[in-house]
Amino acid sequence: MTIVITGWRSAIAEEFRRLLRSNEEIVHGKPMEPNFPLGAERYLFCQGLLRPKRIEDQTDAEIREGIEVNFASIVRACDLIFATNVLARVCVIGSESGYRGSFDENYASAKELLHAYVEKKRLSQLQQLVAISPGIIGDCRMTTSRTDVENLIRRREEHPKRRFLEASEVAAMARTLLYFQPYISGTIIRMHGGLH
Repeated sequence: MTIVITGWRSAIAEEFRRLLRSNEEIVHGKPMEPNFPLGAERYLFCQGLLRPKRIEDQTDAEIREGIEVNFASIVRACDLIFATNVLARVCVIGSESGYRGSFDENYASAKELLHAYVEKKRLSQLQQLVAISPGIIGDCRMTTSRTDVENLIRRREEHPKRRFLEASEVAAMARTLLYFQPYISGTIIRMHGGLH
């Protein structure tokens, strides 16, 4: 069995690889490159680009790059995968920002579009497409590199779980969906810990 993973250096991808069996062939995929593999059994799209600035402070090039990384390249890759691979099972990592917004509105909008794609994409009988929408992940670089530490502490203390999500929890959910739950498809699994 082969699984293709994008966002290779992300904390989620690293945790996911730890969960795989030793006989699993793991391929580092880059959906923006022409040699992206289309014939694997499973795919995990973990890529994301969150900027520490509002959309009005981003250049046109930064806005285009954000849309490309967070939405367009994933959709193009999925469309090619599903057009050629009747057994493909795909999990994409979205974000609660797609529902709640973000300081980086470009990121939030791209994730919202990604969620809509997952819910509306038509598949053949054996194909699977599902997304995970995590809230703040405490041990991801998107969080650990933030400078608004006081805001993060406040949000953690106000959270119903009194903690943030961990990358290992998202990775475990992705593994469950891709390896044990083929019937779950066309939906978003929201991992927000009960935050309303």
